[in-house]
Amino acid sequence: MDACYVTRNTVFAATAGAKTVLKLVSPTGFAIKVHEIALFLDGVTSTAVPATWDLFTSDETTAGTGSGTAVTSQVKGRAQAHGLTVTQNHSVEGTTYTVLKSGFVPQFMGSLVIQNPLGTEEQSPADAADSIGLRINVTANVNVLAWIKWSRA
Repeated sequence: MDACYVTRNTVFAATAGAKTVLKLVSPTGFAIKVHEIALFLDGVTSTAVPATWDLFTSDETTAGTGSGTAVTSQVKGRAQAHGLTVTQNHSVEGTTYTVLKSGFVPQFMGSLVIQNPLGTEEQSPADAADSIGLRINVTANVNVLAWIKWSRA
């Protein structure tokens, strides 16, 4: 693995409904692969049902609208600009998502960290300006923190 990056969102308050937490849009010509995802919720109601999460790809036909700027840091390899457009905390959802992986995470102090074994990483398409991202669907007001560890495919 050459350069490896971590993109994380600024903590935000999520209200009921689906919200894209992070989206990484790669330019035409290269794809990215996901090594690890993490998602943390700080709900205070122990009886709240679990939130659902999706790791998705999108062809960016309808991209949605992100708020603020997600932070990307290189954590391994020779210094190299990552070359992506990263968005976070979407106020308008995109409509062309293809779900790759889904699951539940508790809204009451929930945490999730999933590592992909080498060679089995999800990968964004490289045929156009495509994206890969993480979306959460909550039923209670919670703060959300997430990251995606990735590299070029």
